[in-house]
Amino acid sequence: MVLNSPAFIPIRRLLVLVGMCGALMACLPLTPSPSPTPATSTPRPLPTAAPMETPVPPDALSLAPWYAISLTVDIARSQVTGEQQVLYTNTEGVPLRDLYLRLFPNTPGYGGEMRVSSIRLNGKPASPEVRLGGSALRLLLNPPLAPLETVTLSMAFTAAVPLTDGIDYAQFSYVRGVMALPEVYPLIPVYDDEGWNVEVAPDYGDAVYSDVAFYQVDVTAPPTMTLVASGTCAVREAGRWSCQAGPVRDFALILGDDYQVASQVAEGVIVNSYFYSGHREGGEGVLKMAVNALTLYSRLFGPYPYEELDVVETPTRAGGIEYPTLVVISDRLYTGHPRLEWVVAHEVAHQWWYGVVGNDQVDEPWLDEALTQYTTLLYHEFLYGADAAAEILKSDFQATYDRLVKEGNDMPAGLPVAAYPRDLYSPVVYRKGALYFHALRQRVGDEAFFAILRAYYRRHRYGIATPDSFLATVKTVTGSEHRDLYEHWILGVSR
Repeated sequence: MVLNSPAFIPIRRLLVLVGMCGALMACLPLTPSPSPTPATSTPRPLPTAAPMETPVPPDALSLAPWYAISLTVDIARSQVTGEQQVLYTNTEGVPLRDLYLRLFPNTPGYGGEMRVSSIRLNGKPASPEVRLGGSALRLLLNPPLAPLETVTLSMAFTAAVPLTDGIDYAQFSYVRGVMALPEVYPLIPVYDDEGWNVEVAPDYGDAVYSDVAFYQVDVTAPPTMTLVASGTCAVREAGRWSCQAGPVRDFALILGDDYQVASQVAEGVIVNSYFYSGHREGGEGVLKMAVNALTLYSRLFGPYPYEELDVVETPTRAGGIEYPTLVVISDRLYTGHPRLEWVVAHEVAHQWWYGVVGNDQVDEPWLDEALTQYTTLLYHEFLYGADAAAEILKSDFQATYDRLVKEGNDMPAGLPVAAYPRDLYSPVVYRKGALYFHALRQRVGDEAFFAILRAYYRRHRYGIATPDSFLATVKTVTGSEHRDLYEHWILGVSR
């Protein structure tokens, strides 16, 4: 498919690019600074899709966690009640002496309240230790869970949903007829060489660091509402839905009382744009943007591996937030806001960098955010031409970095989210971090650069990438890690 085909229609309005965001907490203010609009130049030809090599062996995901969840949504009380059963297998090389559950509604950035009761381990009652202000539960395992052994957890829970958009980015809220329910269930975090990853992330960065899992989620909610969720959902009867998702990193659910939908098939994927009834023009424009992005990224990096991609208008105060197979976009962008296209392209790119290829978004946010930001620049390069992309690179990315240096605020792009002051997190990680990928591209050339990203996507599908594993991919493709670039842009090493 080429750029000017009916399924890949360029949208000739370039956006203001300062303050772009996207991450699970897609994090920046909606008021952009002025930025020149690049002159339109010739779009680049869309690359031919290459087949995905070395498919994931069927048994590679057989030990992934499995969640069976039943949710009942009480709109009048702004409350969700649920029950869940989880099968968790120890895939580590050491016995596990404990197991953690994350209760994200209890974190400051979510602002809700979740209570868990009736926890059972392999059918026996368990009494968890409450940690991190109630946002984590620790379950002792006696005897320890040996490698490749499986434990069954069951529990009941309730979650109170805030009725305000004044908490963080309102990602967990019931506002303007839309109930946004990300991670509205107890979630098992990642266990790695540091142990269980249970730290509470700053509210201006990503909160969730999790392995892929499989989900069967049954939802009961008012039949007048539209339901959109990770994976695919079917109506069982009025007011009852059954959703399946996996392998995905977490599960998100949106309910709204005033949604319309526009859909299109791209690269064999059903792309849906859900929008308020009064925002049809914006919603149909978002569909074209999402189709453009999914088509390009599938051709550049590798196929989008799921059946659906949903883009949903919500009252979030972020520009946009990504979840597996689902992204939300702020309703304040749907009436001609110049940032709309950048945000949509950015959030869709996260389906590759965060969704399929995971990373520690709390401690190593550059791996998905900087790469996603640079991927969004590629979107504009292919749709609007090299001159347009070069102007964005110069007037936003490079200018932001130059200002950091001039004002004495330069920091390494590879630090944990908590290491950055709120006002420096985006300029350093998103913009300066993106310059690392541009420098690497300039050095190795386009053919090798895109080969690196395709290999990175292929090697880390459904897994967890690290800085070392990214550099190892660079070396495999080019014969060198080009570590000096990494040390300069990501580690901040002066030479």
